[in-house]
Amino acid sequence: MKKLASIAAFTICMLSMSAQSDLTGIWNTGTDNSKIEISETDGSLVGKLISSDNENAQIGKTLVKELEADGDHWKGKLYAPKRGEWYDATFEAGGDKLEITIGSGFMSRTVEWTKE
Repeated sequence: MKKLASIAAFTICMLSMSAQSDLTGIWNTGTDNSKIEISETDGSLVGKLISSDNENAQIGKTLVKELEADGDHWKGKLYAPKRGEWYDATFEAGGDKLEITIGSGFMSRTVEWTKE
């Protein structure tokens, strides 16, 4: 019985780590050749702007935060620099694509980032 519990715990840990590794990495937003690196910092996943062709971009600024696994996708917050606001968002990684659905009241918008 202890072996079965150990195997189950190991499997859950491996699934959690593989889901996390799907989200981590460098993502091109498709706008101004901006690249965001999602990595683990202090036990949670955050995304920071690492490069952009936009001269007004703030390199190093956190644009994705509070990411938490929720079934087969992630929930967190996405910063909109043009509006200066944080929005609730759902992140779904699949291969080299990351679909982000941003919700704001009764409206929502989906954007797609590509993994570098």
